[in-house]
Amino acid sequence: MEHVIIGLSDRSKGAVIKEIVVTNGFLDVEICTSGEEVLRLANAYAGGIVICGYKVGSMLYSQVQEMLPPQFGFLLLLSRNQAALVDTEELFSLVLPIQKIDFIRTVKTILRLQQEKDGPSSNPVLVRPQEERVLIEKAKLFLMNHHHISEEAAHRYIQRNSMNRGWKLVEMARWILQEKDQGEERR
Repeated sequence: MEHVIIGLSDRSKGAVIKEIVVTNGFLDVEICTSGEEVLRLANAYAGGIVICGYKVGSMLYSQVQEMLPPQFGFLLLLSRNQAALVDTEELFSLVLPIQKIDFIRTVKTILRLQQEKDGPSSNPVLVRPQEERVLIEKAKLFLMNHHHISEEAAHRYIQRNSMNRGWKLVEMARWILQEKDQGEERR
């Protein structure tokens, strides 16, 4: 079972996120208003995802993420102002406001990556290191959300452009993410 823990200081905002998550098929969803509560629940569960705001009670997202059990994925929700303060290269994050479909895609991707990392892969061909897979998935998510295309189309875009440039997939993904970050800085 996929456990979803929502860590936001404002319980009413957590309820909005919970409604979106539940209406998209996730059944075990908890709202926490403190980082300590998030960590207590995460340590009680076998795995899942924590969806966290910049600050949860008295704890910053980085403190929560650092103490989170390794069997949990992590998604950071940020305002535009907070996004400028955070280096999101190493973690999944979304800048609010976001569309529901983009949010759910991101949650499902993080959970899929977490399951691949935790469990034995049923696909023996998949030998790409976890860090590279995360970068490629983040680039695909950006393309899907920004250009409103399917996952397959995003993957083909990365493949085609990496072949045209003579780059590896991960190099193309890293370039896409750098361009995205530079575009956000220009705003």
